[in-house]
Amino acid sequence: MLADALYLSGALRESETTALEALRMAREQGDTWWQAVVLCRLGLVSAARGITNLSPDPLGHALLLFGNKLLAPYREGGTKAIMAQRDLWQGGPATAYALAQSAWELAQVKRFERDFIRAARLKGSAALGLDDLITADERLHHALTRAQRVNYVEEELPALIALADLRRQEGKPDEAREFLDDVWDPAERGPYPLFHADAFNVLAQIERDSGNTSLTIEAATRAYRLAWCDGPPFAYHWGLVAAKKHLQEVGAPEPEMPPFDESKFEPMPEVEIDPDDEFHTSNGSTNERTIG
Repeated sequence: MLADALYLSGALRESETTALEALRMAREQGDTWWQAVVLCRLGLVSAARGITNLSPDPLGHALLLFGNKLLAPYREGGTKAIMAQRDLWQGGPATAYALAQSAWELAQVKRFERDFIRAARLKGSAALGLDDLITADERLHHALTRAQRVNYVEEELPALIALADLRRQEGKPDEAREFLDDVWDPAERGPYPLFHADAFNVLAQIERDSGNTSLTIEAATRAYRLAWCDGPPFAYHWGLVAAKKHLQEVGAPEPEMPPFDESKFEPMPEVEIDPDDEFHTSNGSTNERTIG
């Protein structure tokens, strides 16, 4: 799906626009299956942007739609994986772990390798957030090994970043840097700016732990610029939050960045998220009540 590629490349405004247009087309064709798939993508982009109060929730509505389909367990697992990622961003590792465990169990239905890899990585990341370092190490290495075997870069990179943060927390900065060394080139080539920002934020924390203020500022500034994407409100919110925190705590200013320019983009499609609800996008608005 084009919206996926745009999201991974940091083009969050275009990703959301493309997904909304796909949702409109799926609804016109009466394709409930694709409606649910697209709603998952909308939910992921919104979560990355830091929007937490959408009503109705695209991911919740996707689960309802998948519930009427033969392959529901497979797609339900993918939706729960995205929900787990959202909870990780929002600081809810316990609920993220439960969702990731459910995604792992549901992956048994169709046995697609990518579903096992993603669920394992999410369980490991959630375990790290819960300070269960043993489980985190096992699950993250499991995900990394399987991702590398099939060249699944979209999961290999976040697994490497999480393992770097794990080693940092264990007081092994040199090993943490070694994991990050495997991230820099593919993250830049992709490009994968969201993963790249996460990696630089972990590096910034490593440098802070070591008392290297100048290197902390350098890494945090790189993270900030990468997380900017199209500019708020179409920025990688969580990457920006982490970078700002690093900079503030070492007394460094935020870099100057160009503001979001709506005039560079086509208007957002007006598409209902839930046809049975009065909620719908309104005139391409970018407030927190809408997808756009």
